Amino acid sequence: MKGILLSLILLSTSVCSANSFEKLRTEYMKALHDAEEAPSVYELFLEVENPTAKILAYCGALEAIMTRTTYNVFKKVNYLKKSQESLNKAVEMAPNDLEIRFMRLAVQYEIPPFLGMSENIEEDKAFVVKHIPNFDAEKFPKQTCREIFSFMKRCNYFSEDQIERFRNYLALNEN
Repeated sequence: MKGILLSLILLSTSVCSANSFEKLRTEYMKALHDAEEAPSVYELFLEVENPTAKILAYCGALEAIMTRTTYNVFKKVNYLKKSQESLNKAVEMAPNDLEIRFMRLAVQYEIPPFLGMSENIEEDKAFVVKHIPNFDAEKFPKQTCREIFSFMKRCNYFSEDQIERFRNYLALNEN
């Protein structure tokens, strides 16, 4: 009986965690498109105790977004350093997670190269190209898949053939 109860508690905790992560992912998307949302969304991520690798990656991406909330160059650089630390730790925790690698690639793409914080672009690009066939689009909101595809088209890191394959793996039927 205790085993069944413990299993139910663990199952409900993982379901709650998954639901919490989905909520955080949704909030992240708001901040991605509206930097004014970033500080309050960032606070939500900072409140998470013992963040998973994915939560840490999203927090790292938010730290990069936080650069849009200040004109202070020192704060911007500090946010970027935090972003890189969070993303690198997330990759360290889950080195084979496609979503995390993609996020680090996308963030480093946006960082001006002269800052020297984009050293993982080639590594992450190769990882994404190699592992995109393993991407399970059904686990993601359609909007997230659209964001991924939009970035892939915009960044000029991928060939037309790769982009077309990505469209299929992301289960997107639009151009």
